[in-house]
Amino acid sequence: MVSLLHAWDAWLLCLVLAGLVPFHGALAYGRLKSGPDPIPTGTKLRLYATIIAMEWGLVALTFAVLHHHGLTLGDVGQRLGNPALTLSAMVVGFLGLAAITALNARQIRGAEREELERSVERARKFVPIESTEVAAFAIVSLTAGICEEILYRGWLVTFLGAFFGSIWIGVVVAAALFGLGHAYQGWKGILATGILGVLFGAMFVGVKSLVPGQALHAGIDIVNGVLAGGIVKRLGPPPGGPVPDSGPPPTDPAPPTAT
Repeated sequence: MVSLLHAWDAWLLCLVLAGLVPFHGALAYGRLKSGPDPIPTGTKLRLYATIIAMEWGLVALTFAVLHHHGLTLGDVGQRLGNPALTLSAMVVGFLGLAAITALNARQIRGAEREELERSVERARKFVPIESTEVAAFAIVSLTAGICEEILYRGWLVTFLGAFFGSIWIGVVVAAALFGLGHAYQGWKGILATGILGVLFGAMFVGVKSLVPGQALHAGIDIVNGVLAGGIVKRLGPPPGGPVPDSGPPPTDPAPPTAT
């Protein structure tokens, strides 16, 4: 990886992750914000497809850069590693996710309407509501889990760790860029995803495999999406918005099945 520090294509990839990804997120969010509420399912599905295509495209670019320099994705952590350690990390991660999800679901059930509206203010147009949207969002979550861990942990942590001479500085800087990649979520979203980036980075460094982080990342995304979608469905359309054809919203959001 040290040999890549003087390679223009390696630095170009870093600049794409640092600049293009936040720009795309802000642009997509701006379009959603100025559009109808709720947005049509077709529009939402096209947005999901764009995200999937972009993230796999960035992974393909990463693979091309590595291949050009005689490396593989395995060299940046896309491997199983120690099976026992990898499995243990996954189990601990999902137990923590289950506990946090149960707590969040309980808080949602007892929350006032104003609190719920604030919690989904930025996400209400993006999250899945109907069954087709949930199925498509699950693919988005799986894509994000696999691709973003390759990009922000496998590639950036390894590359920046070599550049700074410290893998832990690489973890922190990559986490900051990961947070900026979610700037469309506001400063709270930047902070939350930045913290998650540090945790995922530490998991990658400790386990020497991206697999646990990929599984947990995908799980967090789908849980958050389903929870937020349940809140939006419970709240119903915004004042003056169209009445959905699916009937009145349930009294409680759909319970989580699995950030």
